[in-house]
Amino acid sequence: MDAKTEETFASIRDRLEEIAAQVKGDDVPLDAALDLYDEAVKLGMKATELLESMDGEPEAAAHAEGEGQE
Repeated sequence: MDAKTEETFASIRDRLEEIAAQVKGDDVPLDAALDLYDEAVKLGMKATELLESMDGEPEAAAHAEGEGQE
């Protein structure tokens, strides 16, 4: 995985963590929670596309899957 892809995965992961923290709170209005859900789905689709684009790069895919599992 190249540095730009790693940066993209990191930014997607960070944003998803932010979204998760926000919706865990009781003070998020339903409209805002739905907007955050839509954003999270789009981010997940983008991450999936990045993984699929790495087909044939098993080392990179394994690295991406193992990232953040410490």
